Amino acid sequence: MRRLMLVSLLLAMPLAHAQTASKGTVYCCTDNGHQVCGDVLPPQCFGKSYREMSPQGTVRRTVEAPLSPEQLARREAEERARRAEVARQRAEMRRNQSLLETYSSVADIDSRRDRAIESVELELRQAEARHAQLMKKRTGLLREAEFFQKRAMPPALAASLRESDSELGAQNSIMEAKRRDIEAIRNRFEQDRSRYIALTEPRTFPR
Repeated sequence: MRRLMLVSLLLAMPLAHAQTASKGTVYCCTDNGHQVCGDVLPPQCFGKSYREMSPQGTVRRTVEAPLSPEQLARREAEERARRAEVARQRAEMRRNQSLLETYSSVADIDSRRDRAIESVELELRQAEARHAQLMKKRTGLLREAEFFQKRAMPPALAASLRESDSELGAQNSIMEAKRRDIEAIRNRFEQDRSRYIALTEPRTFPR
């Protein structure tokens, strides 16, 4: 008999524990300005945010209401914008670190800029000299062509003029490209210079 009572008591313990646990949580939400609570989630709380509370009134957990499609889309857009901003800041930090590792001073930046420009300017002068040679050659061809204003121009002379036009056009393109390169170098080093100064000069704060 005693053994039977002990077995019955052991079987009843999990059920009693479950009942105690379920009674240990109160679910509350606000419905039309009124607080609604229950030991299970009240129907008025479906689809709304609610709080899981102890019988003493301590909030254990707050469950947010499900998001509407519009709210979900807005949250996803905000998260994408946040990730993009974090990526931008990290990329800027890497660029700044690379800049500080590349140059030792503002004078170093100016020196590198001048050397880079000098190299391209040398190529530009060579292109301009070649252009002058081509113009001189073309002038001679045009003088020769003046003798054939009233008669057919020899095919070889006509071909030379066409070739001269093509060479001059190509040389003009080369010179324009070199001038653009020089301007791009100036702009790039000016940006590096400004950013380097901003990163290295001590900041002054108003008193």
